[in-house]
Amino acid sequence: MNVIVCNIGSSSFKFQLLDMPSERVLARGYTERVGKDDAIITYWVGERPVENRITPVRSHREAVRDALAFLVESSHAVLHGLRDIHAVGFKTIQAGDKNGSVLLTDDVLDAMEVYRDLAPAHNPPYLTAIRMFKELLPETPLVGIFEPGFHTSIPEYARVYGAPFAWYERFGVRKYGYHGASHRFIATEAVRVLKLRPENHRLISCHLGGSSSLCAIRNGKSVDTSMGFTPQSGLLQGTRVGDIDPFVFPYIMAKKGITLDQALFECSTNGGLAGISGISADMREINVAIAQGNKRALLARQRFIYDVKRYIGEYLVLLEGADAIIFTGGIGQRDAALRHDVLSALGFLGVKLDEEQNRLHAQVVTAPGSTIIGLVLNTNEELVVARETVEVLSARR
Repeated sequence: MNVIVCNIGSSSFKFQLLDMPSERVLARGYTERVGKDDAIITYWVGERPVENRITPVRSHREAVRDALAFLVESSHAVLHGLRDIHAVGFKTIQAGDKNGSVLLTDDVLDAMEVYRDLAPAHNPPYLTAIRMFKELLPETPLVGIFEPGFHTSIPEYARVYGAPFAWYERFGVRKYGYHGASHRFIATEAVRVLKLRPENHRLISCHLGGSSSLCAIRNGKSVDTSMGFTPQSGLLQGTRVGDIDPFVFPYIMAKKGITLDQALFECSTNGGLAGISGISADMREINVAIAQGNKRALLARQRFIYDVKRYIGEYLVLLEGADAIIFTGGIGQRDAALRHDVLSALGFLGVKLDEEQNRLHAQVVTAPGSTIIGLVLNTNEELVVARETVEVLSARR
């Protein structure tokens, strides 16, 4: 079975074509700067880069068309035609109570429309891409692997907010959680790597990058996660404010004479790491500024690490300990100093960091005898989507 997995951002389109169930990647591609005249398109066949060009890509529709043409019409084509695509899986974000791994029927697409305000950077381009695939591949099943699906195991008392209960019952105001595909993969991979018992383990997954969240996992199931109703809550992130007192908004609206929409726009464009540092949403650029003595950049990094620590502390209590703390994502895997700061703070619990292994970004960065293992893993959300897509179609048959 040839499965295309699509991962769509506000200005990007990524895909992988996998042969299932062998899980072999036949081809993949990445279009950056969608909507610009200088978009960057990169394609691989297997692990071999075969094409890289800068060209206008004015919409996600154009990005999808270019990708399909590469797969079936280019000199590097790996398929004879569109009929060789047997299923398409999407790493979808939000559809309210339709969350989970589901066929993308008209009802599900309608739910994505209803909840588009919860994921304004993702739901609209996903809807565009899904509808285009429906047009081009009308007989091919399309499956959505919704990000909150992994978190449906969170107990109701952890999902409900202290808002009026009617909001919960009638309007679906609750903790949904995101990065589900990543946390699901990390949980499975950590059990495999550390040879833990599938029915008895406790993990804290730290997905740290431009978009960041933590997840407490017991026996392969999500117990709690840092993101809530929307991806805006939880840790400080690239341009997301993270946890904030909601009454800040009416206060600032009155002080500045602005609307709620304007206040939210300010937060989403000038908040998070970018807002505090005044430099960038990218931790690498923040680190360069810190080395040059920039105090705001240092403050942004300190706040980010503080958030990671406080959620780990919370989840250690909820799980009553942990077998491993796993770091993934661009920051989690590449920022040895951050891992040092986080794991060293747990020395009072018997956590022992191996400084050399951490500096080398080894898979295990704690020393023998450490009460909790510090693990560094590469996540693979696309593989989770492909597996879930096959699972949905198998159940359907």
